[in-house]
Amino acid sequence: MTALFGKRRISVSVAWRLIAGLLPTILAVALVAGLFYYGRAGREAPRVLLLPAALLTALSLLITWANVRYFVNRIARLTQVTHAAGGAPQRADEFDRIEEAVGSLGAALSTASDARARAEALAAVQRRDEATMVAAVVADAIAQLDGIRLPLHILLEAPFGELNDNQEELLRDARTAADAIDTALRRLGQVADADRGALSVQREPVLVNDVVRSILPLARAAADRRGARVEVVLDPTLPRIAADRTRLAEALALLVTDAARAANEQVPLSISTVRDGGGTTIRLGPPADGAGAGATASATWILASRLIAVQQGELVATDDGCEVRLWTVTAPAPGHHDH
Repeated sequence: MTALFGKRRISVSVAWRLIAGLLPTILAVALVAGLFYYGRAGREAPRVLLLPAALLTALSLLITWANVRYFVNRIARLTQVTHAAGGAPQRADEFDRIEEAVGSLGAALSTASDARARAEALAAVQRRDEATMVAAVVADAIAQLDGIRLPLHILLEAPFGELNDNQEELLRDARTAADAIDTALRRLGQVADADRGALSVQREPVLVNDVVRSILPLARAAADRRGARVEVVLDPTLPRIAADRTRLAEALALLVTDAARAANEQVPLSISTVRDGGGTTIRLGPPADGAGAGATASATWILASRLIAVQQGELVATDDGCEVRLWTVTAPAPGHHDH
């Protein structure tokens, strides 16, 4: 209508515009009826043509009417929604109201997307800053801790005087606590380095089964402390994967130690490797406490997930335990990049 009348807007209900589309069909029905009734001898159209034409026209009328009712009902419902959200003036038709509502939603979506992008960029900067600060604090704390561990070591290994049993036990407990603090701080430093992109990774073609075999003594020792057995199933047909052998072994050692704490005489510590499409999956069980992302994730899980993520892998919690998913040299994990 705008194209026919220039800039002049004619407010006509969309429903009536659709209904107007029925007029040609109605006229066709009247025309067929007129030809059928008023035809003269010699010029009357054959019934074999008029009857099918009438039937087809009636069928067209029914189908068109059904379509019109469908569109009118749908447009009416959509108009009610847009009008409730604050649509166009009353003089505008349904399409004007819908168009204005869609435009408002598009503008709101664009504003929300820009705000989310700014918030994500700010959060990324804050995470990097926090990780940098944590890494600096950890490095300083480890340096200070070394100043404590060295005197303890000297007192225990080369005492300057006679120490009784209680004094030696206190010194050993202090050294054990200092060693535990040192380990925890170094793990925290690794997480901070991974989050700020400063964790070095040396990726090379690796046979996963070889890495798993290297941590089996640790797994068996951890399971023995719980009176559990170790079940190992290694797929001999695995492809080589691009990984940092040391980082992968460290992550697996953390995971099997955690899993062993949940094992017992009835629940074995299970370790298996399987080919998974274009890569390899390492399955560990049983499920350990704090396994999985979120606020309840354990420190061990968080560090293991970082060590695996920086080499284009993925750590996933499952009902039976967890899975370490790695990709081949020729088909690295999508969306990951080397650090």
